[in-house]
Formats: sequence, structure tokens, C-alpha cells
Amino acid sequence: MKVFSKIFLALSLLIVVASCESTELDLLDNPNAVSPANAELDLFYNNIQLSFRNLVNDASGISAPAVRMVAMLSYSYNANYRPESGDGIWNNAYANLLPDLRAMSEIATKGNNLVHLGIAKIMEAHALMTLVDLFGDVPYTEALLGVAEPSPKADPAKDVYARALTLLNEAIADLGKTSTGKPGSDIYYAGTAAKYIKLANTLKLRYYVQTRLVDPAASKAGIDAIPAANLLADADDFQFAYGNNRVNPNSRHPYYNNCYETGGGTYMNNFYMWLLFGEKKVVDPRLRYYFYRPDIDTKNEDAFTLTCAQGALAPSHYPDFMPFCVASTTGYWGRDHGDGAGIPPDGLKRTCYGLYPGGGKFDADDAKSPGNNGTDGALGVGITPIFLGAWADFLRAEAVLTLGTAGDARALLESGVKRSIAKVLNFNASAVVASFKPSQADVDAYVAEVLSLYDAATTTDAKLDVVLREYQIATWGNALEMYNAYRRTGKPSVMQPTLELNPGDFPRSMFYPAVYVNRNAKAVQHDLKTQVFWDKNAPGFIK
Repeated sequence: MKVFSKIFLALSLLIVVASCESTELDLLDNPNAVSPANAELDLFYNNIQLSFRNLVNDASGISAPAVRMVAMLSYSYNANYRPESGDGIWNNAYANLLPDLRAMSEIATKGNNLVHLGIAKIMEAHALMTLVDLFGDVPYTEALLGVAEPSPKADPAKDVYARALTLLNEAIADLGKTSTGKPGSDIYYAGTAAKYIKLANTLKLRYYVQTRLVDPAASKAGIDAIPAANLLADADDFQFAYGNNRVNPNSRHPYYNNCYETGGGTYMNNFYMWLLFGEKKVVDPRLRYYFYRPDIDTKNEDAFTLTCAQGALAPSHYPDFMPFCVASTTGYWGRDHGDGAGIPPDGLKRTCYGLYPGGGKFDADDAKSPGNNGTDGALGVGITPIFLGAWADFLRAEAVLTLGTAGDARALLESGVKRSIAKVLNFNASAVVASFKPSQADVDAYVAEVLSLYDAATTTDAKLDVVLREYQIATWGNALEMYNAYRRTGKPSVMQPTLELNPGDFPRSMFYPAVYVNRNAKAVQHDLKTQVFWDKNAPGFIK
């Protein structure tokens, strides 16, 4: 498929060139005209865009159960997270994405294609940070050497992270210069250098917040040196957009494919759904966009459709307010954290991914089966949110509270919540049932409730708890960001416990992938207790 895509794009470019009437002078005057070098760059970039998206999706997928964003279907962390869990991420990074980025960078450097080069450096930086965030020490300096080094050593994670920061700074410099051309097809920013510069600055903010426990002074100085105007605006959200094609190829969002063909998709996490409708005095306006309920009445269900009988007592280590068995009797049907029981015949009752971000159905209390061969909702026209402008507000609020950086944490919290809600409520507007769309009064009431909780918090730690809860909700669709935040802060402090009182060690990092430890003579497996270099918190402080 990869080869076919590159051949197809090359033929398309040749057709375009053949159909254009250009003089030699025109070509000299137009740096964006197609040349053999540009065509070769775009062949690489065509595949890079998809490989990069896949890395983000896979990193989110492996992170989501740990931070209660989807259900964890094992009684212990060791049973849920195995060395094989990371194989896809590792193979994609080291066999597809990083080699293609290196090849594109070499060609771009020779041809002064600085937009291509800047993009490549940003994506490599993001990929390196992702690998470190998940696995800790990873191969870099000896990686991608092929037969010259079949067993590359793992570099210290802090060095790989530092290289990522260098790449971001280099990208900003490259993108600020005059370039010979830009990508012919760029799903993310259409080759707009200014947007990529904002992205690089925002990822620098992310870097400094992530490493603040290692060197607080450097993080504070680094964050204060980035003007807010240089960060992502709402129009600059870094995301991958999907289409609605069902076959040949299937261009729809993975969440849509998961639930809207035959039903019975991924189990949502009862606790996470409860956060939106039950934790606060007011309902989160994003609720009907995040989740779709095929069944809005779960009363009187039995063990044939539930792994627990309704009315059964929650485990004794559960707080009294904590949802158990189902999130509610109004159809928010998922599973509790660490429920490893067998799968009952509930496929057409489970709550599905909704309209945002997967292009599914908006929940208008219609309670219809989602198993209609891909004909429901927005038909899979969704996004993978890689990094959104709203998220930067939450990171900046965290930095104000923990590092004393410039800014008003309360105002940043308010901005982040408002921006997140606005994005969701304006997403695929034609698929929304108007009579169920939250009003401005609903939005205002929710924001006021969040700010009331923040104002009522009497310590900096308690205020940070409020910020991180809202970050947890806003990052729906990219769980890696919350997985990082949870290990970095220990917030939110209230999370649903596992069903078992002793589920084993929370994954402070993931096992090295089996494909790495089984094939690399220098690789040494570590356990889930192993902390990433930026995680300086005490062992066992999160569960």
C-alpha cells in the first residue's frame, strides 16, 4: 500500500507537470514549481504524514486505559500492559517514520527546501519525545544505521529529549528563512511556515513543562521566553483530518471504524463518562459530543448483559461517590477500571465514541443501534488532536502554579476550558441536533462551576488539581498528554481505583516492546515501575 501510494502520487505529479504550460523563466521565477527534488520530497512527506498520525494514535491508545479514558480490561496492570503492547509503536517509529524523516531532511538540506526541513525536525522532535515518554531510554545515536549497527544502544532519555529541543529550535530558524518550495500536499498546515513556527514554540512549552521537575529554573526561564502570541491559536490546532470514504481506502477516523460498522466497540470508562455528567453540579457541555448511547435505560439489566449485577455492592476500597458497574442508569454503559471479567452479549448497548473527535453520532437521546454498516453520524469525518491551542493554556496554568512563571493561572484555566468547549461545540455542526445543542447559558454555567471550584481551593496543590481535571477532559482523543500529566503531577487526585485492591505497579513507563528486546543484543527489559527521567515523583505515588 505504501509503495502504491508513492507511485500514485508520483504519477499524479507527472500528470500535473505535463498539463502545465510553463516557460523556463516561469520555473526560475517560481520557487514552488514542481521539480524532481520537490517531487521526491513529497513522496516521502506523503508517507510521513500518515506514519506520524499513526504514532500519535498508537501512543494515545496505549496510554488511555492507565488514565481512565477508556476501560482497562485486565485486573492488573501487568496483565494489561505486556511487552507486545508497544510493538506497533516501535516498528512504526523505527522502520517507517524516523527513516523517512531522515531521508527527507537530507534531500531538503541539499535543495534548500527549508519548509520541508523545518517540518521534518518538528515531527522528529515530537516522535523522540513520544518514545521517551513511553519507554524511557531509547536508541537514537546508533539507530537507523542498518547492517552497520544491528543492535543500537539505548541513549539516555534526557539526551534524547535534549536533542528534541535542539531540533525544535533549529526548525524555528529554518522556517524563518527563504525556502525553495514547500510541500505540495500538507494535511496539517498546507505548508504554512508561520503555523509550523507556532507549533514548534508550543512544543517547546510542552517540553519545559514536562521537564520542570528536573530543572525548574531552566523550565521557568524557557517558558517565560516564549511570548503567548507565538503559541498555537485556535485556528492553528495541530490535528489530522479524516475523510468519509469507507473502502479503497478507508479514510475514516479509527473511532468510527471501531463502533459504527457492526457495533460493539471499545468499552468506555465508566469513571471518565461520569466526570462529564456526574462529578460537578452542572453537566459538561461536551458530553453529547464525546459519547453516543445506543441504550438510554440500563435499569433491570442482568448478568447476561452486565459483568456485574446492578445493585451489587462496590468494592470496599471505592469511595461512596464513585460510579460502579455502569456510569449511570441513563445509558452511559462502559466498564470500571480494571474489570477483567468476560465479555457479555452487550455489543449493541455499549456507549460508543461520539461525534468528537471521531466523526460518530451526536447523542440526541435517540438510542439507535450504531451497527449500520457505517451510515451513521458524521461518517467518520473526524480528527486526531495532536496538540491543540487550548491545551497550551492548561500547561501554562500548571507552570504558573508550580514554577511561578508569568501569567494568571485562573485566567488561563478559564481560557483553556472555554476554548476546548468552543472547539467541540463547533465540530461537525451539520451532524448536531439543534434542540439538544448546549446553549451559551449552559457553557457559562459550566465555566462558572469550574472557576468556583478553583476559587474554593485553598492551596496551590488544590488549585492544580482543578486545572488537571479540566485538562483530563479537554485532552479527549489524545491520552498521551494526560498520561504524561498524571505521572508529572499526580493529578487529578481523584481517579477510579482498580476493581482489585492490589493491581500491581502503575505503569510509570511501558515495557520495552518485544520486537526490541528480542532482536537487539544490547536491550535489557525493565519493569512498569521504571520512571522516565522527567518523573521525579516518589515510587507508588499514583495508582
